[in-house]
Amino acid sequence: MAGVNYNYFKTDNFIFRGDPGFFLKASVMDPQNVTVPHSHEFTECVFITGGHGLHQCARNPEVPISRGDILIIPPKGVHAYTSASDDLVLINFLFDTDHLPPVLLELYAKDSYKKLFLKGSSPCEGADFPFFHPEAARFEEMEFYARKLVECSRTPGNHCRKLGLFMVLLSLLTDAAGPVSGEGSGFPVLDIPKLTAYMKNNFQRPVYLEELSRLASVSNATLMRHFRASFGCTPMEYLRRLRLRHAAELLLNSSLSVKEISDMSGFAAQAYFFRAFRRSYGVSPAEFRKVREKSL
Repeated sequence: MAGVNYNYFKTDNFIFRGDPGFFLKASVMDPQNVTVPHSHEFTECVFITGGHGLHQCARNPEVPISRGDILIIPPKGVHAYTSASDDLVLINFLFDTDHLPPVLLELYAKDSYKKLFLKGSSPCEGADFPFFHPEAARFEEMEFYARKLVECSRTPGNHCRKLGLFMVLLSLLTDAAGPVSGEGSGFPVLDIPKLTAYMKNNFQRPVYLEELSRLASVSNATLMRHFRASFGCTPMEYLRRLRLRHAAELLLNSSLSVKEISDMSGFAAQAYFFRAFRRSYGVSPAEFRKVREKSL
């Protein structure tokens, strides 16, 4: 594909702009046209529901796609639809695994979930991204929930229903992918719920990696490696999300000043709180409060 721009990149702020702060979007592409190679900040899950075409991961050979195929494109993974029939139709799910709710802990422990969703694009270099074709009955069940989620996604809000449908779909998808032979056997048994409960109870004060490692009885490196394998992020990133979520709730439901909220959410410096909040929500804390006030 000489002359094609491989740097075309879709950002979270652009894709999720219709429902700011909610990092899940579902839509039907009918028809799906040929595209240039592109990548994005989020995970993309694709259900091929009709027609046929060719799909390419990075610069690997093209592979044929048709109804019943499921593709998983990791963040920063370059891919393209290089050929498409007039009736090629797909359902797209765009989401950020870093913002999925903690209730998905059960899925995080499954090797099939890790294989599908907790690998970046670099481990897939030289190979296709996750691609599989479940049996027809399984695919039809997933397609049912997928279309329900698309319906909900046409309007902002109604997040509980969207997340509920998405969690059912994600669970079915993980089960359909099946166990991954040979994976997981080298992982030490870590009491992840104990660690996450500790962070939820202590995020308003300074919490250090060494403290969590002692709690888990492992080294810092081991904790980092296996926590990331379970959640797709480091313990400190997980802790920051807890703090930001608490801060967002206070911004919406209290009249506390931004500085007070920063302090009460466990941020040592207000400037760092501002940067982290804007990076996560796309607006400053004050702007976040104003936008939500206007929507009420």
